[in-house]
Amino acid sequence: MAFSVCLVLFLALPLKHGLGLFINSSSSNSSNNSELLAILNATNLSVDLLLRIDVMTGENASLTTTETPLSLESIIRAEINRDWERGRLVLDLASMVRTVQLKHAIYEALWLELQQMQQIYNPLKLLDFYTELEQLSDVPPPLLEKVYQALVQSSAQLLSAPFHASSQCAIFPLVTQLLQRLTLSTLDYLKDILEALFNVILALESNLGVVQRLGSFSDNLTQLTQANLQLQQRPELQLDEQAHRALVQNLRTLLEQSTFIEEVEYALQQQVYAQLPEADRILYTAQKVCLRNVSDAYGYIYECPQTYLICTNAHDPRKASYNLQRGHGGLNNSLQFAFYSSYWNNHYIFLEPSNHTAPNAIIKNIYSRDAINWWYAVIQEDGTSVALFDAATNSSVLCGGDQQYWDTGEEHVYTRNAEEFANYRRECVWRIEDCSYIEK
Repeated sequence: MAFSVCLVLFLALPLKHGLGLFINSSSSNSSNNSELLAILNATNLSVDLLLRIDVMTGENASLTTTETPLSLESIIRAEINRDWERGRLVLDLASMVRTVQLKHAIYEALWLELQQMQQIYNPLKLLDFYTELEQLSDVPPPLLEKVYQALVQSSAQLLSAPFHASSQCAIFPLVTQLLQRLTLSTLDYLKDILEALFNVILALESNLGVVQRLGSFSDNLTQLTQANLQLQQRPELQLDEQAHRALVQNLRTLLEQSTFIEEVEYALQQQVYAQLPEADRILYTAQKVCLRNVSDAYGYIYECPQTYLICTNAHDPRKASYNLQRGHGGLNNSLQFAFYSSYWNNHYIFLEPSNHTAPNAIIKNIYSRDAINWWYAVIQEDGTSVALFDAATNSSVLCGGDQQYWDTGEEHVYTRNAEEFANYRRECVWRIEDCSYIEK
């Protein structure tokens, strides 16, 4: 049901200047010359201006104005004068009017003007407008929802551009600006925009292509994390094994970033861990781990019985549990791991450097030392085991289990040339177990 409000407002202007001169003054930067401010603040009778505003109630609330002689929409258009930044002044002035109906009419007229100026296709403008409206207590919910849905759809259209580009190196400045601006907003905005984005791009691009492009979607780790997690929940990805593997690799790449823990909130981190294979979860979350050679059900790594070399031994939880230390290093500042044992006087699993490079050779150069040694961990396809490569040179891989290299009752661990890993995979893969429950 509609109701009408008739407002008679007076312009404190000399009659000889006329209404036309008043409109021309709207380009002035002074708020005293603002048409809308003059209308709202006028007290002297010079020219009668009748504004008749019909405000419709309900979900599809709308505004109609009659130009008798000048409509509210025309006043606002003249005030803004193709410069949407002046819309903020109009919003400020709206808070000064005394009737709720007029406030609603001003908000609606601003929304119409935003569309008239084609700014509805600029998500940055929409985001600013929506943010300002949201801070006001008396904006009609249907109008707020209309602006928000326009923001979501416009943002999704803009963000889809990189996914359709022929080159992954293409640069989209407006996309970058929008993503940077969204970092200042709640994560709920991004979630809704991402859902609309995936609706668009998954209908036009391959699942794998979308996953691969998503790896460099944003420079912000929180946005990247949310985007990958949200994409993983899409039904299009559930039955696409290749795309799913690529998405898991995206998540691993995120975890390898040196600032991931500091930048990404704890709840999102936990969601990432929950989506990863067992070996990943243990590497990234466990306090202590045990390493068992996959060729021997009893081949756990810890100190040899008689020497300071490292051997594979029968399972003894206290002896086999190693504290897991994480760090970043190397040319690419990659994620690395070190293993030290409280039971063995805080000694590390240590690789003694060697120049021995003969083909198919093994080197017994793995010791228990009080010096740190870093390793790269490569998760295997089974999701429960890892291969450990020397982080300093990436030329050696940790192996064990070949009985011909055991000596005097000690089942020595050894290294092989990293390039020969594929030929000796069974010796050089280790089942990783969470041994955080071991107190010492």
